[in-house]
Amino acid sequence: MKKLIVAIVLTGLLTNLAAQTKIVIKGIVKGDTKGYNKIYYFGDNVKEDSVVMKDGAFTISIPWEPGVVPFLYSEYDSRTMQGPPAFQLVPDGSGVIYLKVADITKGMFSGTVSGNRTAVAFHKFETGNRKLNEEIKAALEKRFPQSGKNDTNRIKALVQLKREKVLPYVTRFVEANASSYIGAYVLSRYQNMLTTADLERLYYKLSPAQQASVPGKPVGDHLNGLKLAAIGNEVIDFTLPTPEGDSISFSSLKGKYLLIDFWSSWCGPCKASFPHMKAVYKKYGGEKFEILGISIDEVRSAWLKELNNQQLPWPQVLDTKKVYISGFGVTGVPTAFLVGPDGKILMKEIGFDKNGNGQIEKKLKELFEQ
Repeated sequence: MKKLIVAIVLTGLLTNLAAQTKIVIKGIVKGDTKGYNKIYYFGDNVKEDSVVMKDGAFTISIPWEPGVVPFLYSEYDSRTMQGPPAFQLVPDGSGVIYLKVADITKGMFSGTVSGNRTAVAFHKFETGNRKLNEEIKAALEKRFPQSGKNDTNRIKALVQLKREKVLPYVTRFVEANASSYIGAYVLSRYQNMLTTADLERLYYKLSPAQQASVPGKPVGDHLNGLKLAAIGNEVIDFTLPTPEGDSISFSSLKGKYLLIDFWSSWCGPCKASFPHMKAVYKKYGGEKFEILGISIDEVRSAWLKELNNQQLPWPQVLDTKKVYISGFGVTGVPTAFLVGPDGKILMKEIGFDKNGNGQIEKKLKELFEQ
């Protein structure tokens, strides 16, 4: 009997230990699903998969590791809505998250979240954020009833309204949650919308633990990269792998003018600029000028496939060390830096103008066509 009791206790302990290393999402969905009963999930550090609801209930079990952010949506969403809108959960550790959706026709996001406190806090944040964006959308429809989404004036108004409504909302939330994981996560998610001064101010409001957290550390790296990549600074040496499996160091390219081009296989504007960049390279490339393409792709095969499509004649490397963040503070691609023979940054430009009107190209003409 004692052995049986010990075995039962050990089994319970092992079960609890296993549960502590997973995120378990328990959901209840009400309403007519019209036979669309699958729940799909994917996300940051989450393998894409699906489960089937039974009588409106489902359970998703995901291995926990820092930085896991699951997104989920229903088969009903994908069949009846545009998108489909993925519903995001942000946990700060293992455990159970409960999701109750009272009406499937309103989408997964309409549900209530309980359990993990960070997941609850993020859902509350997103609910407020969505309300603000609906207000912005209504204001734009009223001001520009006949214009399309690509109308220049409408876009300018959208940016201004985002600054007036969304940024203060984000700022207040981060300040109120500076000592918790969710504050660091929201700051990381919205860092590209903030000025460098505001980003730095909010980052240093985070507690030391959150500055070092999975979402917090990249913000610090980004700020450090911005400082390192200031005009006039010398580029910190780095070494990255080539498509052939060799490597190229920045220091090996010193002694000539160097255009560092950050790009990716999924970036349309990057690829649109390549034909003109080839013409520029043909014109100036040689003993005094070189281009180094640095892809920020996460998937090596996608990078190699696009290189095969583009047939770019200048050296290429894959940013396996996230140099684009820690060394240059790049927030989006395409972004280009012109570096002098001494290794110091001369210019920075978002993109490379495919029509030849960019500031870097004007500088190249000044340097090589005198």
